[in-house]
Amino acid sequence: SSSHAFSFRPSVGASGGLLTLWDTSEVEVWSTESRDHVLWCRGRFVKSGEEFLLANVYAPCDDGAKQVLWDSLSMRIQASGRERVCVCGDFNAFTWFRGDGLSMSRLDRFLLSEEWCLTWPNCKQVARLRGLSDHCPLVLSANEEDWGPRPSRMLKCWRDVPGYKVFVKDKWNSFQVDGWGGYVIKEKLKMIKVALKDWHNAHVQNLPSRIESLKERMSVLDQKGEEEDLSGLELAELHGVTANIHSLSRLHTSISWQQSRSMWLKEGDANSKFFHSVLAGRRRQNAISVIQEGGVTVEGVSPIRQAVFSHFESHFKSSVVERPGVDNLQFKRLSQLESGSLTKPFTELEVKSAVWDCDSFKSPGPDGINFGFIKDFWAELRGDVMR
Repeated sequence: SSSHAFSFRPSVGASGGLLTLWDTSEVEVWSTESRDHVLWCRGRFVKSGEEFLLANVYAPCDDGAKQVLWDSLSMRIQASGRERVCVCGDFNAFTWFRGDGLSMSRLDRFLLSEEWCLTWPNCKQVARLRGLSDHCPLVLSANEEDWGPRPSRMLKCWRDVPGYKVFVKDKWNSFQVDGWGGYVIKEKLKMIKVALKDWHNAHVQNLPSRIESLKERMSVLDQKGEEEDLSGLELAELHGVTANIHSLSRLHTSISWQQSRSMWLKEGDANSKFFHSVLAGRRRQNAISVIQEGGVTVEGVSPIRQAVFSHFESHFKSSVVERPGVDNLQFKRLSQLESGSLTKPFTELEVKSAVWDCDSFKSPGPDGINFGFIKDFWAELRGDVMR
């Protein structure tokens, strides 16, 4: 078909052939290279413009030849620097099935570089039915599935942004909600989340692009300073730009650290690329892309949602069951003083102690309000919490 193109490496006897086929409306390939056991393709995705390097591998069986192959692959990948690299094919050492039905192994798989995973953090690998082949066909996809709005989370770095605490205090005290205590605190927390989302978009959003813009301005001032003396205003601007870069970089690193949940690293170990890698890995690991329901494979957002809903609906249906009664049975009873101690209200000291015993980054419920937020604004929340 004219809408497809391909590159191939001929087989040696009955094995070893390689074929890479692509849709020219989706992928532009500008170079291919055939090497021993490897077919390299370099190109880009048409819609996004993202470039990539693909290695289609048919590994040899001989141990010595395998070592040579992997050494050459390692050298090529290291030389590629920060390119998006995908290595795929028959590695002859890693989804394989022996014909006698006695041996099965997860052998073939996609090997992706860190840059690839950072560019497409939602990519996933799925094995299809193997048919007559002794290998299962594998599909690598990076479709952005819409599971609806993501829950918002409180960020530790917010407290470092000037005006944050004043904003929260003023907003919280301005909310007017009538009702019983639990309803009031619930509604106020919902309202503060909406307000903080807008505040976040105005103060903390798009940090990488803002940092890059400041760096460009710093470069302009540095170049001018090499040619002539900067004026007082320009020197003040340069100092301000430098301070802003440091401030925004700290915020960006703090956000990446918190989202990655790498609690075993100190926050000061500022490797935001590493944190992004951990975050991308967590998203892939937690993603629900395929489930089995009654022996049937279910894929896609809507079918999976319906399958999960039906599963729990069937488990939580109420049914009329004849239960034995407890009439005319004698039980030990608590005294009035003892029963009263079980129902007396919690004191503020007890509630505060329970809150302070919890990790500040943990959220007690699905609303995303963590204990750190409650601790920071206990003076404002205390009255509504104790109602």
